[in-house]
Amino acid sequence: MDKKYSYFIINIVLILFSVIPFITTFKCRLYGVDQSSLETTFTEIINSTSYDRIINLGRVSFSGTATSVKIDNQKYVSTYHTSNSLGVPHYFLLIIDIHTKSIKLNLTLNEKRDSGSFWQIAAPNSNEIVGIRESFHAGSSLEVAKINQTNGLMETIGTYPYGSYSLVMVYASKRRLYYNVIESTFYAVNIDTGKLDINIRIPNGYTIYAIDYDSVNDRLIALVYSSSITNGWILTQLTITAKNEIRFDPIGKTIIPFEKYLWTTTYTMNTNERLWITIWSIKDSNKNIFIVFNIDTGNIMEKWETNLNHFSNLVCFD
Repeated sequence: MDKKYSYFIINIVLILFSVIPFITTFKCRLYGVDQSSLETTFTEIINSTSYDRIINLGRVSFSGTATSVKIDNQKYVSTYHTSNSLGVPHYFLLIIDIHTKSIKLNLTLNEKRDSGSFWQIAAPNSNEIVGIRESFHAGSSLEVAKINQTNGLMETIGTYPYGSYSLVMVYASKRRLYYNVIESTFYAVNIDTGKLDINIRIPNGYTIYAIDYDSVNDRLIALVYSSSITNGWILTQLTITAKNEIRFDPIGKTIIPFEKYLWTTTYTMNTNERLWITIWSIKDSNKNIFIVFNIDTGNIMEKWETNLNHFSNLVCFD
C-alpha cells in the first residue's frame, strides 16, 4: 500500500474516533428523575445515548438533586412536593419498584408545622427512612427527621445549629451519623440519640462541595477546593483526627478545572464497583457531562456528554 494513502487512512480513522460519541454501558442500573419539561419522568440511563423514561410522575418537584436512595437493592425511594392552586405545598414519600417498574407507595407526609421539604434522605434499613429537612425549631435551620412509612408522620430526631447551608450532607450507615456542613463547620447528628456528636471547623482555605460515604471501607469521600492546592475540584478522603481536626487526603491526582465545568450537586456511589458517578454542567453550553471516578484511585473511568440538563437524584442499583 502507498505510504501516503496509508497515512491518509490512519488520519481519517483518528478523526472518526475523535467525533464519534463515547458509548458506555453501566455495570449498575442507573436511575434518576428528568425535570427538563413540565412533567417529571422517572428515567433509567441505559448508556450515554439511550434513556428509558419509565414513569411519568406529573408536575412534581424534588427539593434537592441528591435526595433519593435505594432500599434492598430493589426500591427507589425519594421525597417530592407539589403545590395547589393557592401555592400551598404538599409533600410526599415516593417508592418505586425498579423490577416491576411501578409505584409501590406514594404517601402524603404529615407535619404540624407545614414543612416536609427534605434536602436529602437515607435508608439505614428497609424499615427506617431518615433525612435532613428544613427545621422550624428555635435556633435551627436544618434538622434530622424520620418518616413513618405507614401514616406519613414525620418526627424530629435532632437539630443542627442555625446558619446558612449548602446541601453538603450524607448519612454514614456504620456510624449512624448524619453529616452536614453549615457555615464552614462540619456537623453530625446521631440518629439514635439525636445528639450533635460532631462539631468541627473546616480548615481555612478548604471548601467542601460534596460528601459521600464509602460503606465498604467506612470512610467519607469529599469533593473539595483548596486555594493552596489547585484552581479546581479534587477528590479526597475526609478524616477526623485524634485531635478532633479535619484532614483532607487527596485521592489520586485528577483535577476538575473551574474554567470548563460547574458542579451540579448531582451524584451517587456504587461501592461494589468502587465508582462515584457525578453530573457536571459544561460552561458556555446547554449540555451536561457525566464524570465517573474510581473512589480508590481518583482516576476518571468514564466521561461523556448528555443533553439531559435537568437530570438529578441518581441512584445506582447493583
